[in-house]
Amino acid sequence: MAGLLSIGLSGINTSQANLATTSHNISNADTPGFSRQAAIQTTIDPIFSGAGFFGQGSKIDTVRRQYDSFLSQQVLTASARKEEFSAYGSQISQIDNLLADTSAGLSPALQDFFKGVQDVATNPSSIPARQALISTGQTLAARFNALDTRLGEIRDVTEGQISSTVDSINTFARQIADINERIAAVQVGGQSIPANDLLDQRDSLIGELNKLVKVNTFTESDGSVSVSIGSGQALVVGNTASQLVVTPDSSVPADPFRSEVRLATPGGAVLLPDSILTGGQLGGLLKFRDETLDSAREQLGDLAIAVSTQFNAIHQAGYAIDGTTTGTAFFTDISGLSGSAADRRSAAGAFAVSITDPSLIAASGAADASRGVTAGGSNNENALLLAGLQTARVMNGGTATFQSNYSQLVSAVGNKAREVQIGEKSQEAQLEQATNAQQSVSGVNLDEEAANLIRFQQAYQAAARVLSVAGTLFDEILSVSR
Repeated sequence: MAGLLSIGLSGINTSQANLATTSHNISNADTPGFSRQAAIQTTIDPIFSGAGFFGQGSKIDTVRRQYDSFLSQQVLTASARKEEFSAYGSQISQIDNLLADTSAGLSPALQDFFKGVQDVATNPSSIPARQALISTGQTLAARFNALDTRLGEIRDVTEGQISSTVDSINTFARQIADINERIAAVQVGGQSIPANDLLDQRDSLIGELNKLVKVNTFTESDGSVSVSIGSGQALVVGNTASQLVVTPDSSVPADPFRSEVRLATPGGAVLLPDSILTGGQLGGLLKFRDETLDSAREQLGDLAIAVSTQFNAIHQAGYAIDGTTTGTAFFTDISGLSGSAADRRSAAGAFAVSITDPSLIAASGAADASRGVTAGGSNNENALLLAGLQTARVMNGGTATFQSNYSQLVSAVGNKAREVQIGEKSQEAQLEQATNAQQSVSGVNLDEEAANLIRFQQAYQAAARVLSVAGTLFDEILSVSR
């Protein structure tokens, strides 16, 4: 009887464990990051007798979560890429809309300015035409300045997002290190007795961290997970989390508005080049800054430098309306900003008109007695040369005009924005596929769990019936002795 009772009791215990596990799955069906769990049921070692081995019932060895590391890694990879494209796309769309805007862009201002130059060439002795040219020049300068200001605002927002993203990365790193410590303490018996819910919580934290920057993970023998970023820089090792810091640009010459990411170590902060911090929001922000934002500001600065330098060179060689004044610059000289990338990024903001007296506009060419031409007055030879700059190929090694150079900038940003948009949609589809594959293994199917609930309930009832039979037989034996 004792053997029958113990077998029945083992059946009840295993059924209870299965019912508890199934109920846990059902209650967490909508919990983000939860992996379905299954109680692993095995037989108790049988007892040998002369007639053979007699079974002793069943037991629960462990409760295991349904988890596939390969599928989970696919989700992490797709998620990091999707977040990178998303962060990149949200930023580049602002520049695309700004530069291509028909009213706020630079093209209309360039056209109006050279129309003013043409008007002076048509009537070089007209003071109103000269004043109008100064006005359109100031409008052009204001447009350069406005674009520079807006790009500067986008730069400031981007730098702020980089800093806040690094703070979030540090927060998740500390949380992962803390949960590593808890898992190591709970799994003292080894990884054969896993802390399933803690493992799910850690995977969720790693997933959130991966959305900020692409991570690589490695499971240690004690159950803790080491997390690295970039080209293998350790962010979390066991219960220790390293910290990322955002410091001012250290390049020579430095850009006071630009930051860089470093990994804090006992020996000092180590620079992490932007090129190795790929994936996630941080990777997208850094890539946007390096590939599009800085490039757009530098190209806009190059255009501002070219317009002022080329226009000044011709203007300074001409003669004012009185035929005597020469060497006057129309625009502020910003040619000194053509050296470093940081200087070029600030050139558009420094673009300005330096001439205020319309009579000093050098529309006239030099006097030529052989042709009976005098300097000043109705002489428009220099104004024609200035007007010719509109169609002169003076940029990109003599292959582009001012207008076509700006159009190339607008086109490059627009094409990149479209490329990022397509990439984001592609990664969204890949992430959905990877997530569905993962959920087919780890997700909770409520219909399946409901069927299991009935199955384990019936198993419990059957085991209870075994106990009832054992009790009845025991009563029969007692009744014989009475």
